[in-house]
Amino acid sequence: MNSLKKYTTNITEKEYHDNPAWCYSTISRYAKEGFQAIATLHESKPTTPSMEFGSLFDSIITKGINETKKEYVIDDTSVPPAEKTIFDTLLSRGYKVDFQEIPTSDLINVMEECSFYPKYKTDTRLKKLYDASAYYDKRRTGKKIVSRNDLEDAFEMAKALYDNEYCKSLFGHKNTDSIEYLYQLKFITDYTLPSGRTVTMKIMPDLIIINHEDKTIQLVDLKTSSVPAHMFKDNFIKFRYDLQASIYSDVISHIISNDKVLKNYTILPYLFTDISRTDKVPVTHLYDQTDISQSDGFSYTSGDKTYTYKRWDALLDEIIDYETTNAKVPSYINLDGPNDILTLLNK
Repeated sequence: MNSLKKYTTNITEKEYHDNPAWCYSTISRYAKEGFQAIATLHESKPTTPSMEFGSLFDSIITKGINETKKEYVIDDTSVPPAEKTIFDTLLSRGYKVDFQEIPTSDLINVMEECSFYPKYKTDTRLKKLYDASAYYDKRRTGKKIVSRNDLEDAFEMAKALYDNEYCKSLFGHKNTDSIEYLYQLKFITDYTLPSGRTVTMKIMPDLIIINHEDKTIQLVDLKTSSVPAHMFKDNFIKFRYDLQASIYSDVISHIISNDKVLKNYTILPYLFTDISRTDKVPVTHLYDQTDISQSDGFSYTSGDKTYTYKRWDALLDEIIDYETTNAKVPSYINLDGPNDILTLLNK
């Protein structure tokens, strides 16, 4: 069996996310924010609670419950801000031993640095830390922290997904002699844009289904949202998921183009399986990135108006041009004379 696995990169998720290659999240951010995003485009953005929950749910579906339990730990404890500062300082300095094993002298030094209850006796200050040390001990292992409520919600959503016959047909099967189910493979590869510029791209699809009998490749992405999944079309536009579908499909197409077997396989329209915490009803949506109407970029008609968006490769060319020239304003702004407001408003 000829597998895509041989084209993957054997690195950890952290190494993957730290890799500076171009990806959907960077390009989509530029697509949503425009020129003003250029200055900070490569700065890592803090994760939000919804993103962390989405990662938890993805882990349960793509890695399984046992692996998820190795990666996450439940912590519903609350800790006062002063104690939290001490624990976070210790963690930032690489302490990994049980709290009871940290030398008292080290604790006293950190307490002094952080002005931790400076008027209290040393024994009283230490007791405050020992009483709240569960916070530190949960985090010293390096596991991701999750609340019991989040974990229970994620498990309920996983059950709802597997109770849906269509979703189960995507995520509920194991590999056979003719079909592979490949979860979260990491690809990093050079890609030549239509402009002739070569860039390095990275993708990590949630699921790739390779049917060796039908000679098809199906890409599937899991989404979690705060609104019911039947409203997914609004998030599709808001988060420019068309870019993800096109980037992933184009990169996979490039990867298999030189494979004597896989180059003959057809990449199917992209699937997004969405589920919300509000109703826990999974719905799968299809976006046909191969349709001729989408060849120049995402396009759709609503009422009397047609909306068109640039392809990912055109957007990436724009980003690189702006970065290369250290542009101070968007390309449509004239610095050598007046800019007509009506023209700008009609862009």
